[in-house]
Amino acid sequence: MPKNSKTTSASDKATAASRNGRTADKESPFSPRLHGDLLSSSLLAFLRRWNAYGYQLVQELGKAGLASFDSTTVYRTLRQLERAGLVSSFWDTSASGPARRMYALPKAGEAMLNVWLELFGRYQKVLHSTLDSLDNLNRPADAPAGTPDGAEELTNGGTDA
Repeated sequence: MPKNSKTTSASDKATAASRNGRTADKESPFSPRLHGDLLSSSLLAFLRRWNAYGYQLVQELGKAGLASFDSTTVYRTLRQLERAGLVSSFWDTSASGPARRMYALPKAGEAMLNVWLELFGRYQKVLHSTLDSLDNLNRPADAPAGTPDGAEELTNGGTDA
């Protein structure tokens, strides 16, 4: 194979996917990513409950079943949030060992999280409405409104009375 070949091996793709906040999944060609505003709002939501170290936030995101990504992405996002005034941090020297940076949610972060929660709620309603509309498109024209496929519900143990 020539030196200048643009061919990418599976392991190179997996490494790149991991760096970009995605897991390499052989089963699915598409793997949803948690990044940008979704990652930011998730971090704000975790910080609403308690102050945390960056490492703890990475662990909590994983426990919540959110897409896996390297911790560098979380720390970079925390720094961006801090520069924007949506997260604050301080050095925790109470534990034995080196000082660690603890992150907290200030009032500005709380307000932004509330905006995101409202926006996500509206977006969820739009998705449900769209899915309901699609379900209605698949229903036969003569189907009663309460039944998705037009099948009549039987009463009295399946006999008409």
